[in-house]
Amino acid sequence: MNKIIDYLQIALIGVHTAISATLGTILLPLGQNKALYYASQVWSTLLMLTCGVTLEVHGEENLDSSEARIYVSNHQSNFDIPILFKALPVGLFFISKIELKKIPFMGWYMWLVGMIFIDRKHPEKAKKSLIEAGEQIKRGKNILSFPEGTRSKTGKMGLFKRGSFVLASQANVTIVPIAILGTEKAIPTGKFEIHPTHVKVNIGQPIDPKQFGPNGVDEFAAFTREQVAKLKIELENKA
Repeated sequence: MNKIIDYLQIALIGVHTAISATLGTILLPLGQNKALYYASQVWSTLLMLTCGVTLEVHGEENLDSSEARIYVSNHQSNFDIPILFKALPVGLFFISKIELKKIPFMGWYMWLVGMIFIDRKHPEKAKKSLIEAGEQIKRGKNILSFPEGTRSKTGKMGLFKRGSFVLASQANVTIVPIAILGTEKAIPTGKFEIHPTHVKVNIGQPIDPKQFGPNGVDEFAAFTREQVAKLKIELENKA
């Protein structure tokens, strides 16, 4: 019976995704930021209701929707994305590998709403794409990044890769550290299961890239990872 419920929930997730993508496309005349924000709010709300996931957010005083930023989070589950869409009051764009652009429907939607694509196989093209990404952030696009590069299978954070911090340093864009706790219970990595659960998000104080200088990218990444780890511990200690 549980498996049947899982399959039904996953089917509903597919329906919700199609509805939200259609909505985002219809709303594009309002601008990419607004279209993405409204569509992602609908999508995340429907997914949370379908899966029985509730959300608790801390640190909202550290948010400033008047300035485009890079939001950096630990990565535990596929459910991290809708949770952060719901927790943050801005449209969130991703930097994705260019191969995703070719995927029917999903790739087309990502291109329409203005996701940023990187050609990782060609360093020079990737470098130019990062420069363009910096310009787009300055023009108002907020970026969501999971610098571990993959979901954690153990609950422990991996090392943070340099890409987001190179971008933040070059474009002089503030990074906001975020910790998520509980999404690994909603959709466990490697399992075809969905479980109702309570998820917590902790938003940290913004980090100015200028304090690390142009040659301090590794220090910048390590410091941000340390902040995310502290935010996660705070969540674990909350009743």
